[in-house]
Amino acid sequence: MKLKFRDFEFPVNPSDIEISSSSNCVSRAVLGKNSNVQNLSVNPVTVTGSGAFYGDNGGEYCAMLQNMLKDKSPGWLLIPSAPPVKAFFTKFTFNKNCKKNCVQYSFAFTEDCTQRAAEKAFTCTVAKEGENAFDIAYRCSVTVDDIMRLNDIRTPFDIAEGSRVIIR
Repeated sequence: MKLKFRDFEFPVNPSDIEISSSSNCVSRAVLGKNSNVQNLSVNPVTVTGSGAFYGDNGGEYCAMLQNMLKDKSPGWLLIPSAPPVKAFFTKFTFNKNCKKNCVQYSFAFTEDCTQRAAEKAFTCTVAKEGENAFDIAYRCSVTVDDIMRLNDIRTPFDIAEGSRVIIR
């Protein structure tokens, strides 16, 4: 699986991807006993990474990502070997390396926590050969509208075989 945000799938996975989770805790000393630690809040998950686009299409990919950065609404970030995260695209930098004919880039995504509790219990499925959103909706007992909304797809036929599809 390749890194994907909304309808942009990276042609090659970034060389580095870091997923960071943290919480805010406070520690209070208790006289004659162990300290009392209380978890106050959970911070948004952040996903950062870097990589390179090789060949003549590197500039086009960067332009597409820059345009996505301007759209301030969250979308689903599908990460190889990790659960999906509904996130905002918060940072994108790149530079052209003429010697290597590539564009090197780095990015950051920040979790959208507005509906974290409601969306925590997500479920995914993998699209089978020839399946579209109608087939997956029927197989998984969900609506086509939910599949399209959760996966940021434009038409019910924009699902490729082997794609991870969020259904709840």
